[in-house]
Amino acid sequence: MTNDSPISPLLAAARSASRQAYSPYSGWQVGAAAEFAESPGPHLGANVENGSYGLTICGERAAIFAGIVAGGRRLTRIALTCRDRDGGLVAKISPCGACLQVIAEFGTPDMEIDIDGRGVFRLSDFLPLPFAAESLKG
Repeated sequence: MTNDSPISPLLAAARSASRQAYSPYSGWQVGAAAEFAESPGPHLGANVENGSYGLTICGERAAIFAGIVAGGRRLTRIALTCRDRDGGLVAKISPCGACLQVIAEFGTPDMEIDIDGRGVFRLSDFLPLPFAAESLKG
């Protein structure tokens, strides 16, 4: 993990995306920006909550899915940010298990996850033993 002081363009894009979040229940506005090797980006996403909580989508998955629709297949980096109802930075966040699994599907263990106010991590820092496509072979 490293803690970069300057804000990367990808993190700035995630901050912009967070302003589009729909979060009437948690009050947490999550924005994400994803880069793919095959498609220009960044691809943006924000959390969209639902009264039936299981139907909520996280910002990270929204950004990744937008990149997939645009032709991306190899996720190279993702940045995320979270603000509370009052606009304060929530720095102690990390991607949830579902988001980590989706990141693992399209990324590599050493790809970067840039978390606003917390630092830059590798996927393997959060998910050392992902369920991989190779697990389904044979």
